Amino acid sequence: MNRLLALIKREWKTGQRDYTIYGLVVVLLLFGFETMQSLIVRYTGMASFPMEVYSEMFPGFLLLGGFITTSMMFSEDMYSKNSQHNWLMLPATNLEKFLSKALVSTIAYPIAVTLVFFLTSVVTEPIQLLIFGSPVGLFNPFKGNELGMLLAQYWVWNSVFILGAAYFHKAHFVKTVLAVGVIALGFGGLALLFTRLVFAIKFGSTVNFFDTLNFNYPDFPENSMLSIKVFTGISNVLYYAVLPLFCMVTAFFRVEEVQATDAV
Repeated sequence: MNRLLALIKREWKTGQRDYTIYGLVVVLLLFGFETMQSLIVRYTGMASFPMEVYSEMFPGFLLLGGFITTSMMFSEDMYSKNSQHNWLMLPATNLEKFLSKALVSTIAYPIAVTLVFFLTSVVTEPIQLLIFGSPVGLFNPFKGNELGMLLAQYWVWNSVFILGAAYFHKAHFVKTVLAVGVIALGFGGLALLFTRLVFAIKFGSTVNFFDTLNFNYPDFPENSMLSIKVFTGISNVLYYAVLPLFCMVTAFFRVEEVQATDAV
């Protein structure tokens, strides 16, 4: 545990400059957009103030910003000739090295982004109120179920980008996006083929697939609702649990492979 904490601290130290610049960019963008909205309202005579920008910009910085950051987390330590040897010689296991990066990306980043947005709103909103008379609208990440849904999606897709970061040597983000697109097209084609075969078996090959959608099925609700619930449950388990764990485990084995071959 002490070695893992030391590795997490190392991740912060080595990336402190980049994290600081990234945080300042977020703060300046939020403050700039809020100020611009206040100026527009004040000098155009609008009757009402627009909604605060925090909730609109938060998903982009959490998801897109997180995925880009995750995609670069192995580029220096695993694939840079200048630093891969230093990472190899760290007094820690490959699992501890992998977990230190995965925890920073999966847990620390969402917490940090949420805090930056909230603290920025705490500082920005009183300033807007004093200068422009804008109503105070603090960023509330717990409003509704939006944060939970975003974090669930982040957990799933961040694991995919962790795998891409560990697997690809260069252009990690772009290659991961392309790989996901190719895989999605492949699975989509297989799903369409499977559906076409099922309908052909049930209705015959002479019946057009889209014509079957207009048929009336009196027993559809009774026979299909349970199947839909079972399918939905299985899909959720595969999507939110199996897929992320598979990507994480595969990424770890990729780290072990690189440590045993390329970085020696």
